[in-house]
This record gives sequence, C-alpha cells and structure tokens, in this order.
Amino acid sequence: MEKCWTVEDYLELHGKLIEQQDEKYRLFHEKLLRSSLPVIGIRTPILRQTAKEVAKKADFHFFETCHMDTYEERLLYGLVAAQLPMGFKEFLGYCDTYSYEFVENWAHCDIFCASLKRIVSKNEEALFEHAKGYLRAENPWVVRVGLIILLDYYLKEPYLTQVLQLTDQVSSDFYYVQMGQAWLLATAWAKNPEVVRRYLAESSLPYGVKVKFVQKACESYRVSTEDKAWLREWKRRLQESR
Repeated sequence: MEKCWTVEDYLELHGKLIEQQDEKYRLFHEKLLRSSLPVIGIRTPILRQTAKEVAKKADFHFFETCHMDTYEERLLYGLVAAQLPMGFKEFLGYCDTYSYEFVENWAHCDIFCASLKRIVSKNEEALFEHAKGYLRAENPWVVRVGLIILLDYYLKEPYLTQVLQLTDQVSSDFYYVQMGQAWLLATAWAKNPEVVRRYLAESSLPYGVKVKFVQKACESYRVSTEDKAWLREWKRRLQESR
C-alpha cells in the first residue's frame, strides 16, 4: 500500500516541532550556528527521532512538502534522505541537492554527515569517490561536506594517505572550510600520528590551518602528552620560520 503524506501532514509536523521548542537551547544554538535562518530550538536527538518517524510514515512524499524556512526544516531534509531505503545513485541525488542547495551552516553539514554510517557501510568506495568531487566545489559549504565525510569515515587504510593529500589540495579562506581541514587533521593525528607526522613535513596548507590543527589536537584527550609537546614545538618552529 502506497504511503500518503500531504501538505496538511507537513503542517501538523511543523506544529509538533514548535511544541517541542526549547527556548533556552534555541538562544544557545542560535549563537553557535550564526545562521541566517530562523531557529526553532529543537535538540538534535529529537530531530533524528523525528526523521526516523517521518521516513516511515511519509516515505519520499516528504520531499514534496518539506519547507526550507528554518534551520530545523532544512536539516530534516538531509536526515530523512539518510533514513530512507533507496539505491545509492538515487541517494546521491538527494545528497547533492541537500549539500549544494540547503546547507548554510556547520551543523547542517556535520549532523548530516554523521548520519551516513548505514550508507557508507554498503557503498564505502563509491561515496569516497563522490565526496572527492565535493572538495572541488565553488560553494564552500559543499567543500565542508566533503571534508567532514572524509573525516567521519575515511581516516583509515587504505584511504588515509589520500585523504591527507586531498585535504592539502583544498584552498579556501572560508573559516568553516579551514576549521574542517584542521579538525580532520587533528582527528587523523589521534588515529595515526606517524602518518600525519610524515604528511606535515610536506604539507602546503596555510599557516592558519596548521595553527588551528595544533590547537584542536592539543585539546583532544585522544592525543598523548608526548604528542602534544611535539605539536607545540612544531608550531613554534612554524612561527619562527614565517
């Protein structure tokens, strides 16, 4: 039996989102997002659960009614797409639409990317190739999506060395791209410091990205005290060589 989802169903969903508004969280999250969109104030676990329920009830009809007026509604588009059972090529259509047209802040990017574990498990190599294309996009948010997909799923063999090279080739002065590069490197260091150490000797990343990388690595509990000391010394040498 074909599932039915109408405009009225969507309006009812929107009303439920408003009912779940957490005003204190809204004010806090609004400052972090720096979004141009209104923020309702729904915590991420609630949005994830909502996406699961909507995917079961509405199926693909959800996309015909989904509004893009608020931060949460845009994010739901991506979360529902990640939930629905579909072929990989079909998913890429929704993934591209979301990434190129709807992502406009770091949370849209990062929360969506973290929802792709099931898709990656069945299409690991294919998604890797697709994410590489995002790194060449003119839209910096699309570039960020590519970086965070690599960060979340490909900081391992046989991908790690290529991921570091791809990260090095991204040239952008956009703050959230540079932070994505720094976060990726810090996470890679926590997983395999020797590979990253060798990469750093040849890296052409801007000084600012390298400094952010050291900062994030030194904030991580997964990086040893000895490695943090090495990174701080490496940063000091960078400063002296400028």
